[in-house]
Parts: sequence; C-alpha cells; structure tokens
Amino acid sequence: MKKFPYFVTFSALLTLLTCVSFGYLVSTLIVSANLFQTTQKVESGQNTYYLLSVYSSESLEEAENKLENFSDTNFGLYIYESDGSYHIIASCYKNNNDAELVKSNLKTNGIEAEILKIKKESVVLEGSFSTNEELILKDCLSTTNNIYNDLYDITVSLDTGVTDEVTAKLKINEVYSNFLTTKNNFETLFSANTNSEISNIRASFTKIDEILLDLTNSTQNRDLSAQIKYSIAKLIIEV
Repeated sequence: MKKFPYFVTFSALLTLLTCVSFGYLVSTLIVSANLFQTTQKVESGQNTYYLLSVYSSESLEEAENKLENFSDTNFGLYIYESDGSYHIIASCYKNNNDAELVKSNLKTNGIEAEILKIKKESVVLEGSFSTNEELILKDCLSTTNNIYNDLYDITVSLDTGVTDEVTAKLKINEVYSNFLTTKNNFETLFSANTNSEISNIRASFTKIDEILLDLTNSTQNRDLSAQIKYSIAKLIIEV
C-alpha cells in the first residue's frame, strides 16, 4: 500500500518524458522535412496588351526625329522595334475596345494610328511551397499587371482632370512603395533560391525598380501623363 503512490508518480513522470520526447521528435521531423509544404503550381495567367502606334518607320533615326512632332501631346513616345519597324507608342491598353476608341479619336484629329498586340504568356512555377511562399509568389507574378493597372488609372485621372499632378505624384510614390514591399518579401523568402524561374522574377524586379525609380525621380518638363505612359510602355515591352 505504501509503494503505490511512488509507482503512480513514476508512471506519470515516465509518460510525461515520453510525450515530450515524442513531441520533440515530431517537430524536428516537420522542420527538417518541410511537412507543411506541398507540391503545387503557381501561375501568373496570360495577359494581352494593345499598344497604340502613331508612327512607324524602318529607320530608327527617322522615328527618333519624328518624336519632336508629338512633343506637345500627352503621348508616351516610347520607340518600340517590332518586325523590322520602329514604332512610336502613344499609349497602352488591356482592352482592345479602348485602344480602338482612342485610335478613332486620333483619326478625327488627323493622326493615323495602328494597334499592336503584345501577349504575355502565363508563367508557371512548380515546386514545394509553404502557404506564405505561395502567397508571395502569386503576388510577385501579378506585379507587372498590377502596376500597369495602377499607373493606367492615374493617367486616366490626369487626362480627365479628376486628379492634379501633385496627387498623381503621391499615387505614383504609393505604387512604388507597394512594389518595394513585394520585392522585399520576395527576397526575404527566396534570396538563396537559384531556380531559373525565381531568377527571372528577380531580374524582372530589378527592371521594374529601375522604371519606377526613374518615374518617381523624374525632373522632365514633359506632361506627367506622358511620362507615366512612357513608363507603362517600357514596363510592358521590357519586363
């Protein structure tokens, strides 16, 4: 009768130690084997953009000389080479109907325009990603499209007089700040990853950073809407 309490105490202690040891073993296995990661696909989705060309030439010099003719407009004036021709891009759209409408308005004002189409194929990443990694990658793959949407909305607000330049510049800074957050989150999780697709994202982010930094620091005398449209064209064509 006197030994029973000691037996109970010993059994309880042994059980506790067993549970602690088992818990430690399981947690070690989870960390080392990444059991919270699952193999999956992360896709960007396909995007198509419609570029409005207001002039084209087989000569780059002629295209550059022609830029002066549009200096008093709010056109982006990005020179884009396609199939041996150099196009002066005025603006870019995600909706072909919007591009057609602007093209028609330009014709009324004596400017013949051409619509060029750029299709961005879907980017697919396959691997074992944690929930957080998957969310960050989805955000990364939609970055170009999201920035386009934000900058396009700013140009529309400027062109329709809804927004003044001071407010527009604040919105541009916000777009840049949001991008830097995405970029920093990406680097935090994938700085050591040398996968080719991850490296492509890193390279695209370097280019986007350059484009947005140039826009936010611009000291050009050109119309702000024109500068944004130039940056949009560069974003779509070069990234």
